[in-house]
Amino acid sequence: MTRPFNHPSREHRLLESLGPFLNYAPSQRYPAGIGDDAALRRCRRGERLVFTADTLVEGVHFSLAYMTLAEVGFKAMVANLSDCAAMGAGPDGALVQIVFPQKQRARAKRHVKELYSGIRKACRRWGFPVVGGNISMGPSWIVDVTLVGRLGAKQRALHRSGARPGDVLWVSGRPGESAAGLAAIRRWGRARAPGELQALIRRHVAPSARIRAGNALAADRNVRAVIDVSDGVSKDCLTLSYENDLTAELLLTEALASSAMRRAAAQLGADWQDWFLHGGEDYELLFAASPAFDPGRLRNQQGVRFRRIGRFTDRGFGAWVKTCDGSRARLSSGGWDHLGKK
Repeated sequence: MTRPFNHPSREHRLLESLGPFLNYAPSQRYPAGIGDDAALRRCRRGERLVFTADTLVEGVHFSLAYMTLAEVGFKAMVANLSDCAAMGAGPDGALVQIVFPQKQRARAKRHVKELYSGIRKACRRWGFPVVGGNISMGPSWIVDVTLVGRLGAKQRALHRSGARPGDVLWVSGRPGESAAGLAAIRRWGRARAPGELQALIRRHVAPSARIRAGNALAADRNVRAVIDVSDGVSKDCLTLSYENDLTAELLLTEALASSAMRRAAAQLGADWQDWFLHGGEDYELLFAASPAFDPGRLRNQQGVRFRRIGRFTDRGFGAWVKTCDGSRARLSSGGWDHLGKK
């Protein structure tokens, strides 16, 4: 579909440009691919496979100054699992490619096993195996994961498109806590950060994936469009706006911030609303649903709280945000973008 406006993310614009270059277009076998959280492959008897890939690079996505290799391995899996959750799928198997630093060659075996201990922890928690991969040597640590998910014949696949004017925007959990935890690490260091902020730090170094919540959203026909919050609410909301050609109106209230986020903001002289909008790496689910959607029912089933953050109004790309002080402004994409200006 040709749109009169550009995707808010430079990274996504580059990926979109590769579609025609590779002669990619949605097909009967692959009804979803470039532009969604994961690719979708139809199989026999109505089952579908979901494919996603993500990479963590030392110095770009993590630092071993404040994360263990086991935590890096676990987080690499969560980043991929979150894409599966946004499609309503469960994990089936993974391929893991690891590059270890040449300068650590003598200790590579021990370090790779430590990293894999975090990968194994994720596999056990969400019930899927690592079925292959590769180990190589390079200038720094790189963990690249390809995850295959599965949708049963009667399960609905979720997509970023499908929203309508008047749909309500919801988010799971507490976006911004990961960014607050990272800010605490940068101010005090992980070990010296105040005790009441350690839970926020854990949200950054050891996040979770909303697999069960994604399955539940897929089963609710009131849910129409979903994206995982990996790059920040602002950027991911604009992506939903782009994919649906709808204008979003966000309303921030104090209820969106946890008490730990507010304490961290006070101690760091920061605004929690910036973390909420532009933080990233929360791996929550942002979705549009009809006004008939009942968050309480899913909360009772899944133990995850869903919070209303706005709605889609009229046709047209863009988003506005009303902050806690009552001011209203056009929402800019302040989330993570590999090709954005530093």
